[in-house]
Amino acid sequence: MTFDHNPGTSNNAMGRPMILANGTLVDGTGAAARKANVLVKGGAIAEVGAIEPSPDWETIDCSGLHIAPGFIDVHSHGDREALDHLPNKVLQGVTTEIVGNCGFSLFPTHPNPGGERLTGELFDGEPPEGMADTDAYLSELARKGSRVNVAALTGHSTLRVFVMRARREAREAELTQLERALDDCLASGSIGLSTGLNCIPGAFAEFQELARLCRVVNKRGAFYTSHLRDYKFKVVEAVDEAIALGRTTGAPVQLSHLQVVGKKNWRKLDSVLEHVDRAHRDGLDVAMDAYPYLAGSCSLTQLLPSWSMEGGVPGLLRRLAMSGDYERIAAETDDGMSNTWDDIMICQVGPGRAEGIVGRSVARIAAERGRRAECVALDLLREYSGDVQIISINNNEDNLKSVLTYALTMIITDGLVMEGISHPRTFGTYPKFLGEYVREKKWMPLEQAVVKTSALAAKRFRLQGRGTVEVRNFADLVVFDAGRIGSASGYDQCPRNPEGVCHVLVNGRFVVRDGKLTEELPGRAIRH
Repeated sequence: MTFDHNPGTSNNAMGRPMILANGTLVDGTGAAARKANVLVKGGAIAEVGAIEPSPDWETIDCSGLHIAPGFIDVHSHGDREALDHLPNKVLQGVTTEIVGNCGFSLFPTHPNPGGERLTGELFDGEPPEGMADTDAYLSELARKGSRVNVAALTGHSTLRVFVMRARREAREAELTQLERALDDCLASGSIGLSTGLNCIPGAFAEFQELARLCRVVNKRGAFYTSHLRDYKFKVVEAVDEAIALGRTTGAPVQLSHLQVVGKKNWRKLDSVLEHVDRAHRDGLDVAMDAYPYLAGSCSLTQLLPSWSMEGGVPGLLRRLAMSGDYERIAAETDDGMSNTWDDIMICQVGPGRAEGIVGRSVARIAAERGRRAECVALDLLREYSGDVQIISINNNEDNLKSVLTYALTMIITDGLVMEGISHPRTFGTYPKFLGEYVREKKWMPLEQAVVKTSALAAKRFRLQGRGTVEVRNFADLVVFDAGRIGSASGYDQCPRNPEGVCHVLVNGRFVVRDGKLTEELPGRAIRH
């Protein structure tokens, strides 16, 4: 896989040379932090070390601050946010993100001017104009400009909707079409395939289908990233399925937002990590990512039995209107819970009055309505046409520490800006990680933490010229106050900008300066 690596000739590089002076450098290699200046010329890092400033250069005084490579978010849902120039990523120090995760991307899609909803998941019905392949998305990104650099995965669920509207096992002719559509996307710039195997319609894919697609991934030198089939009672088996796909096809495997959900299952994490360790020792190209929060966020439909989603959202709503199916879905949903309904908070609903809904747990709403919680969950899906998003308390701190400190783990946001209550990871992942878990709880040294936010991701996804502060690399840099960096955003609050992020440069241009957003759009579309 090759990426454009020519920072010296970037169209985005402008202005006179700039020196970041008097700061403490954490360069992303794992080396000890040291005093060093960083000279930026033409969008690239020209020199690092004891550099004497020239009066012809712009000098940025970084006294008392740390200089690090820009953070790389390899599990982003900012597909639309990057096109719309939303600031939530750069304000927390992100300079590069990989979109199209969990099986959902904006391409390949047919035109959908009526906005018909099919999956109940991310980007359902988007974009209305359709995007035939990766080139359509990346070309639109290049046309509009971006605050961050963006690489894109092809979503498996999106592929399925593109090729086949049915929610079932794919037939032979459809498998061939899926292979061809994926190959077209990889050939036109996508860096890999993502799956969401407990989401609709990805949940209907059998191992054979995934193996055939992963062989296309391997042939193209790309990546396979997986939102696993289960993170609860069968999490070990789900990890083994992903590992088996890598062994069978040769595709590199990335385990997305790895965690074990619910108190009933927390003890299974040791087995999960043992299985990953064994695969890695055997030579499998496997790694993982995680966000530094105890709660996750997803569609409420992900808690339902997969059979209830056959036919997508329209099929679900038909079943919920039938008393027999309604009771069966309620019972199976409740039986499948590994946490409690008090752990499930509604964060966004579709069109309609949402008073007394958003920001409250399903258990609390159920108590007020005098109904069983599992029935209230289904009632909400009926009331809001299947469009209900949740924040779910999934993890405990011991397990979170084990995953974040694991050698193969890189730090991600997995965030999405919502009209209701966005998960705080959307706005504060990296400041929270460096503030709470590195500075305060001392789970790892700062140097190791910076590797996890930058170089590990760049090396893993072959983002050449990014991830470390080294001469000739792109000038993707973040300058922060290590004693102050943090995030105050909570699960039930309006988003707050993080603290302690002073400057962020993308390809040598300020997207954040003195803690304030600029109007620059220097990001690049990164193609396979």
